[in-house]
Amino acid sequence: MKKVKVLVTGGAGFIGSHLVDKLIHKGYPVFVIDDLSGGRKENVNQSAKLYQCDLRDVEKTDRIIKKIKPELVFHLAANAAENKAQFSPIDITSRNWNAFINTLVSSVRSGMKRIVVTSSIAVYGSLQTPFKETDRPEPEDLYGISKLAMEEALKVLSKVHKFEYVITRPHNVYGPRQNMTDPYRNVVTIFMNSLMKKESFYIYGDGKQKRCFSYIDDVVEAIFVAGFGDFNGMTFNIGADKDFSINELSDTIQEVTKIYLPPTYVEDRPQEVKVAIADHTLAKKYLKCRDKTSLKDGIKLTWEYAKKLGPQKYIFDKVELDSPLLPKNWRSIK
Repeated sequence: MKKVKVLVTGGAGFIGSHLVDKLIHKGYPVFVIDDLSGGRKENVNQSAKLYQCDLRDVEKTDRIIKKIKPELVFHLAANAAENKAQFSPIDITSRNWNAFINTLVSSVRSGMKRIVVTSSIAVYGSLQTPFKETDRPEPEDLYGISKLAMEEALKVLSKVHKFEYVITRPHNVYGPRQNMTDPYRNVVTIFMNSLMKKESFYIYGDGKQKRCFSYIDDVVEAIFVAGFGDFNGMTFNIGADKDFSINELSDTIQEVTKIYLPPTYVEDRPQEVKVAIADHTLAKKYLKCRDKTSLKDGIKLTWEYAKKLGPQKYIFDKVELDSPLLPKNWRSIK
């Protein structure tokens, strides 16, 4: 039986590359578009075809997608530096909204049947937890706003142009292939990178923020299933159930690595949601989503990857709006 052609945007990145592996393993012909701003060529399965392209480039994006003619699209390309969005709103918004809308328009023109869009629980803001898909989103930062705009555009355009869509809202995903050069996000590997350098890592505020850290394999399995099956128009929270504070995460990472350094506490980041916990009832029912990997086991697997890669130098971008509220460590991490 012929398999549908699949396009994965952001397929050289963290979540995207694991999804590509899953699709290849299942026998699908896979095409990847990635600008390699956060992803790595080494992440891309050799059986997939990689096109290097910034999806904000309208003409190049359209040319590539017309060539591929994907029937199924998994859109993961984004800049998920949520807290940086308040200081670089043009970059973050364009890498989320512009990249998405260019991909969607070209894919619809080329005969796409379904698109699975990776959104975020950032759309919920500080609503009462656990966040449910039926909640009315109230994002508190520009990253969440851009993700919500993507979701709303899907709902409108799918009615007019008759394509199927599924929205996934993963959260706090970690594991091997996470970008260790990024100083703005990926708290697990930021902590590990600092420990490998024998340097104290930074914790914002009092470290009591609550998150459910979701291991990559568990998340990718659910996103993969969302591409196939009768889920048209549905939205799914995807991730772990058990919450941990940032302080508890710090303790677990130091226990696993056996490198003990006291963290440095700095000011809160502006517009940071303190408690982000989602309900996964729908994903468990329809996507057979399972939180299989404990935090400690996931940290062990991620640490093995980090050690092989070795300590990495952070890559800083110039912010578009400097401010006294810009986290001081973003100026000083080496």
